[in-house]
Amino acid sequence: MSFRLILVLDLEKAFDPATKPEFLAELRNSLINVGFLLLVNYEKYGPSRQDFEDIKNQLIRFFALPDEVKRDCEMIHSPHFLGYTRLANEITASQTDWREQIDLATELPAPKEGDPIYRNIEGPNLWPDEQHIPGFRKVITTYIEKMTQLSTTFRKLACEAIGLAPEALDGYFKENQQCKMKLVAYPDSDQLQGVKSQALDDLPETGQGVGPHRDSDLLTYIYQATEHQNSLQVQNFQGKWITVDNIPHSLVVNAGQTLEAITNGVCKATIHRVLNPAAGSGTRISIPFFQTIDLDSRKLAVENLPDEVLKLRDERDKAIEDWGVDVGFQFTPDLSQHAVGHAVFRNRIKSHQDVAERWYPTILEEVRALYSH
Repeated sequence: MSFRLILVLDLEKAFDPATKPEFLAELRNSLINVGFLLLVNYEKYGPSRQDFEDIKNQLIRFFALPDEVKRDCEMIHSPHFLGYTRLANEITASQTDWREQIDLATELPAPKEGDPIYRNIEGPNLWPDEQHIPGFRKVITTYIEKMTQLSTTFRKLACEAIGLAPEALDGYFKENQQCKMKLVAYPDSDQLQGVKSQALDDLPETGQGVGPHRDSDLLTYIYQATEHQNSLQVQNFQGKWITVDNIPHSLVVNAGQTLEAITNGVCKATIHRVLNPAAGSGTRISIPFFQTIDLDSRKLAVENLPDEVLKLRDERDKAIEDWGVDVGFQFTPDLSQHAVGHAVFRNRIKSHQDVAERWYPTILEEVRALYSH
């Protein structure tokens, strides 16, 4: 049987010698056999409750700005896939995502001339005009700094959970490693009446907030800022959709394809989706934070994984093979052929085709040719 629920893990237990073994066992099971978990009692190691309240308020203020202000920082102006995306202008699993968002990241300079093309994923943010939304940049920058601290702490525990030294993944990170995040608004089905897709010819009746996909990063941390239930769903290995509970003050944590690749398939990047909120329930607010690794990383996999961990991976994979559940075309990291940035870059091109049309038209055509067959 595949998983039927998402475990809730208390981070404080990881720092008490009496409860750490239990915490690591639950974390191991979540990383290998589920790919998702809910994390509570983490505030000592990352953002405070006030930080979350501050960023929620900034999100609400941002999406209430006039369209012309938001469009001044629209992603189409960024070769780094950072900035604002209009409602219904992103594609996942060949359908429109009925959401509005802004992508932000650790502030970095643009890559140098002659650098590999995939390094263009990293670069400076497109910030909204501070005159229209005072304090926005400071709140976002503080949040990224504190979430980076939390994700570093949790990454080391993830290493221990699968039988590695806490610092086993340190070599995949560079100084001032960029992390990414989104502020996302999912209108309810009433609010979407009469709205047209900016990207395709489909309609809001699909109910797709975000289509079925796997994340490309190392680990994702999602703050569900409103009380909506039954929106975020994970597909278990038998094809059944399992709802992730929205527990107050929790963070959803899930493994990405990069973590799966560099742990030799031990940690599982699991298919998930978001459904738009039910009619009359209002806009759902979500703030995902993505921990990434150095785009130039080419190391095939960490070494010295314990036999018992590899056995758990093999048992899971045999079951997955028997059940035959998968998702539509996505680029997966193949570090034997390319640096990790190669796959991450192409997944961004596939999702944001208007941006790619402007900045990378040749690569866009290559990407379209691959996933259309």
